Amino acid sequence: MPGLRESIEIAAPPSVVRAKFLAFDTLPLYHPNGFFRSISSEHCFRWVGSMPGVFTGEHIFRFEHSEVTPGGTTFSQEESFSGALSFLMGDNFAGRTLGWQEKSHKGWIRYNEDLKRWCEGGAEA
Repeated sequence: MPGLRESIEIAAPPSVVRAKFLAFDTLPLYHPNGFFRSISSEHCFRWVGSMPGVFTGEHIFRFEHSEVTPGGTTFSQEESFSGALSFLMGDNFAGRTLGWQEKSHKGWIRYNEDLKRWCEGGAEA
């Protein structure tokens, strides 16, 4: 099953990262391409988007105590795909030709970096 995963170390505790992540009204201040509207979960948030039988993606955000950054958070995103067209998100000729996985991955990296900067005080609150 094709999938993606990306994470970043943030020098702020999970409670701060989660609170800033959930402050949807501030999203345009640190990541202008945001599309989230509401989220509620203690350590992770997940949802499944699908076109039944054709394409399904389960996306997960995780807020975990860092084992690398003292007092910090390991913030991760991951997504797994299934369905008849899931191969289009895989590392195969069709997937690489369309570039959807690469575009998604680059977008995740930008979001993770924007959230990190916001949580560490590098963006205006």
